[in-house]
Amino acid sequence: MPLAASAGNTALNGTWKLVPDRSSALDGWTNMHLILKLDGDAVDITHDMRWRSTTRVLETNTVKPGETVEITNYFRVEQRHMAVFPQKDAITPVSAEWLDGGRTLKVRAMVPVETSQGDVTMRIDCEYRLGSGDDTLTLIELHSTRNNPLVYRFIKLPAGDNSRP
Repeated sequence: MPLAASAGNTALNGTWKLVPDRSSALDGWTNMHLILKLDGDAVDITHDMRWRSTTRVLETNTVKPGETVEITNYFRVEQRHMAVFPQKDAITPVSAEWLDGGRTLKVRAMVPVETSQGDVTMRIDCEYRLGSGDDTLTLIELHSTRNNPLVYRFIKLPAGDNSRP
């Protein structure tokens, strides 16, 4: 089946709350929720982040499995101590595909970043994996600037639960 013709599992739709004690450290952030919305051939991936009690960041990247899209100011969870910063107003090519019968969304972003050595492109491969029972989600991020992956585990919030990080 062509990638564009495959579809994601609608159980991915919803708000997912981070389980900090089962996840990689957020390094600077105090909490995170993911909001996933499958809408036709597009998937909205929204990060709802908190930094202490006063700063909230709500950013969405929209991907289209089977296509490469260009996203201005692609949002990524920054690891503050890494000194790898996004280039202002940069365009990031992002591709996505469905794996495992639509239970995993794989996203690859080629993110232009600034480092102390100059401007480079950082590859970020992410897998959003729906767990058995459809009430858990694992996000695995592999960055070309890191030796080890970041692993974030989430539980699904009930529909209508408006709690935020």
